[in-house]
Amino acid sequence: MVFEAVSHILHPDHKKDDHERSNEEITNEAEKLRASVGDLAQNLAIDRLTQFLDANGWDHGAAKEQLESTLLWRQEKQVDMCPVATAKNGLPVLVSVRGYKNIQDQNIQSHPQLSETSIRILNYLGGDSFHKFDKEGHPLLIDRTGYHQSKELGNDVTSEEIKHFQVACNEFLNRVIMLEASERAGRPIHKETIIFDCTHMGLWQFHMSGLLKLKQVAEYVQGYYPETLAHLFVVNAPSAFLVMWRIIRLWLDPKTLEKIQILGKDYQDVLLKYVDSESLPDFLGGNCSCCHLAGGCVPSVNEGRIPFLVKKEENEKVPSVYNSDIMKEAKTNVIYRQIVKE
Repeated sequence: MVFEAVSHILHPDHKKDDHERSNEEITNEAEKLRASVGDLAQNLAIDRLTQFLDANGWDHGAAKEQLESTLLWRQEKQVDMCPVATAKNGLPVLVSVRGYKNIQDQNIQSHPQLSETSIRILNYLGGDSFHKFDKEGHPLLIDRTGYHQSKELGNDVTSEEIKHFQVACNEFLNRVIMLEASERAGRPIHKETIIFDCTHMGLWQFHMSGLLKLKQVAEYVQGYYPETLAHLFVVNAPSAFLVMWRIIRLWLDPKTLEKIQILGKDYQDVLLKYVDSESLPDFLGGNCSCCHLAGGCVPSVNEGRIPFLVKKEENEKVPSVYNSDIMKEAKTNVIYRQIVKE
């Protein structure tokens, strides 16, 4: 999910606050924020409220503004009604998955329930996979950044289509992947670790229309999903990326920069400090190959490891990620919106 990954780093408005707070202080500050927002925030967990405080340097006024904006946006756009794939509802995934219980291991694939928009976007992406967890319990997202077709994303996908796609991916992350991570860790988990693999990257990928569209959507997403990044590793970074990084880093504050490590070819030892070898793909220096599925750990259409997705008559030309019947059904059937326990 290149859109999500970029959203973590293209946001210049973060504020830094190094004050160490006790659990009691955090709870008190979160409850204060809840009270200031009122009814809209009554059902939010403490860790969810804390995300907005942390994103705004514990400035209550800024946190309140962002939280209110987010909750009103979710209400207006009916984001809670957005369907997400689970093992029980059998919806096709928008991101390949490996090593979870709430959603079976599977690749992105042509499916009659997907919209034409999703198939078009997925064919332009280099390849992504939620692949197990890091040592701290965060879900691990691996992105084959070097194979993204940025020109096509910029010219053949609208901002509205990308926003729908990214919101759906974020809802899947929060409702399915993060939920399992929290249950597994026995504590709230709301951050992920991301690895950008820049193998095959060249200057041809830094297409202006694609970059501007990604930045626009990233800022939109970051406003509504704050503080969801634990670590970001950029590996196999070529000189082309380093040229762009000199510009990108100027947009970032120290707090965000602390989460990012730009690495070249000698990155394996660094990754293994954060990810167990059995959870790290072999092409990144680990021992995992995911040979039980085509494409291995991180299947990539544009690398030729899995087939291109084929659009058919069943795939509707709508901005939503799933066809209109699925979007409609999700509004009344909870099985399409969340994990349903037996």
